[in-house]
Amino acid sequence: MMEKEHALLSASGAFRWMNCTPSARLEEKFDEQKQSIHAAEGTLAHEFGAINLKSGQSSKKVFDTEIKKLRENTLYTDEMEGEVDKYVSYVMQTFTDAQKRTPDAVLLVEERLDFSHLVEEGFGTGDACIIADGVLDIIDLKYGIGIKVDATENPQLKLYGTGALRAYELIYDIHTIRMTIVQPRLDHISVWDISVEDLNKWGEKEVKPKAKEAYLGEGLQKTGDWCKWCKVKPMCAAQRAENMKLAQYDFQDPHLLTDKQLIDVFKQQPKLTEWVNAVHQHLLDKALKGKKVEGYKLVEGRRTRKWLEDEKVAKVLIANNFSPEEFMISKLAGIPAIEKLIGKKNFIPILGDLVTLPPGKPTLVPEADKRPGMGIEQAKIDFN
Repeated sequence: MMEKEHALLSASGAFRWMNCTPSARLEEKFDEQKQSIHAAEGTLAHEFGAINLKSGQSSKKVFDTEIKKLRENTLYTDEMEGEVDKYVSYVMQTFTDAQKRTPDAVLLVEERLDFSHLVEEGFGTGDACIIADGVLDIIDLKYGIGIKVDATENPQLKLYGTGALRAYELIYDIHTIRMTIVQPRLDHISVWDISVEDLNKWGEKEVKPKAKEAYLGEGLQKTGDWCKWCKVKPMCAAQRAENMKLAQYDFQDPHLLTDKQLIDVFKQQPKLTEWVNAVHQHLLDKALKGKKVEGYKLVEGRRTRKWLEDEKVAKVLIANNFSPEEFMISKLAGIPAIEKLIGKKNFIPILGDLVTLPPGKPTLVPEADKRPGMGIEQAKIDFN
């Protein structure tokens, strides 16, 4: 897989270092984390996208060789190639539209974009940038399905935009930066426009001062959504302070909590759970490296019995006068597996009438959640 060079203050990490300026320097104190399967899968998907977008720049033989090599990856699936095709099609259609208004429009794929005029040693790699008169397009592929990503006010894409604009603003007459997130596995495309004037103003007033603090490792540690993938999280003093607030209540009744106090505790649950899990993983990794974790020890987890060879087990059972009907279990595969088997396009026409979507189990969410609220009577029925 292709190796990308990473800046201390990267565009992809901007959401974190712009909100918690000391985080970038603090992360330097930690060993490089092993790439997760999901991250490796995303890297492979990006490689498919890049090779397909650059297909016109090489011979068919070279293209076929590169594609064949990617397909040999253990993470490869036919579904991946099909999903990435949605992104490739979107980029090529956008490029075609750009060429109609600007015949010499340029498509940049996996291009290094320098924004060091705002951020010390700052640069990033843009998935796809289309440079043309009027509108400069920044298009980013997000292959994950865990979190839906929005282009609106996205600092990563805005920094890519500033880099591409600085490189081409003297060649093309650009007035708008259009940022697009393509998340094919969620059938999600988010588009947001910003004027050149507003983008430059954001860079000077918002990015520059925060980047200066971040590069020096100064400023206050702050917790928030940007902490999710931070390497510092398990040992972060700000995380501890935030999550220990629950222990600092001045309770009116030492035995019972009020409704307000219960709600305050409940609000903390997602962040508290994430933090405790991160601490657990950090201490486990430490123990696996042979370091002592005071008061704890490594033990073997629960074992689960497994057959060595299914076919041999079946033969032995048959030899002992048991029929296959007695020990073989046949079960219809789940909906995601069947959808993958026949393809998303064919799923609804073939099986749409045989699929039902029962009500989900009632759950408490913040009032700002976009889902409509449930009536109390319906909630009681669904819960029962």
